[in-house]
Amino acid sequence: MKTITLLALAFVTQAGGVAAQQAPAGTNNPATKRVAFAQHCFWTGEMKLGQIEGVVRTEAGFFKGREVTLVEYVPEQVALEDLARRAKQAGVADAVHLDAGSPRSLAGITAGQPLDESYRKAPASDQKKQIEGTPFARLQLSAAQATKVNAFARENPAKALEWLSPAQREQVKGAR
Repeated sequence: MKTITLLALAFVTQAGGVAAQQAPAGTNNPATKRVAFAQHCFWTGEMKLGQIEGVVRTEAGFFKGREVTLVEYVPEQVALEDLARRAKQAGVADAVHLDAGSPRSLAGITAGQPLDESYRKAPASDQKKQIEGTPFARLQLSAAQATKVNAFARENPAKALEWLSPAQREQVKGAR
């Protein structure tokens, strides 16, 4: 079976209703980049950052004693400068931590310490909190689907439904 990259998995067409599947563990997609945004609440960070087109995955975590939202994004869809600007506007970017090897000086971005091995993923109980208590909580979601459904589950459930397969949509309807 072919290994499918995260990029191909991350996007679901509205017309086709094709569900994204999770990439196999260890898949490294060179078309995406990572950045972490420090803020007061990574639950809000996951929600707000997941709403941005070009963001394919979010993860709540800790870095240098702060709550951060780790973001995997597609630079061809959203430039880092635009992503950082939108994160600041949403109030979820007190500091920006770039992957090691990324340019340290970008227009409009003051980069904090580069991401390193001290980054820690938050426990599963702290991931995708916006989905909890909604009909979406019963679904098996890929990482990309969970990011987008979490982003819209509370503020725009109709938009969250766009990221589901027809079968998943039926499950949600049945749960209401």
